[in-house]
Amino acid sequence: MADNETGITERHGNRIIPAVLVIGVGVIFLCMTQGVQLPFLNLENWWAWFILIGAAWPLSEAWHRYRAIGTADGEVWHSLLHALAVVMVAGIFILDLSWGKWWPLFVIYGGLTMLVPGSRRSRRDAAR
Repeated sequence: MADNETGITERHGNRIIPAVLVIGVGVIFLCMTQGVQLPFLNLENWWAWFILIGAAWPLSEAWHRYRAIGTADGEVWHSLLHALAVVMVAGIFILDLSWGKWWPLFVIYGGLTMLVPGSRRSRRDAAR
């Protein structure tokens, strides 16, 4: 029975971050429909919050990999950086920032990805 419980935990462990994000979005919408004013929520760009859901998968991958190996290796960092890119795009829309002023963040992001050793692509190419 312990093996079955472990298998269930492993299968559902990958869903925790996406589930929490979806629940959070639901709570935000519930607050809005009940008349609760959320100062951090720009109603003109409410749709941009859905972009953040795209960060759930790479965050989940990073967490799963970190728990599996017990340390942050290149794959963990790459997954976190992928989530960061999604958060940056969503943040620019949510905060109604100017792309013309904030585009250098993506140049910095590119440099950060170059610093992380052991990208997935290089390992897949080496395996072929």
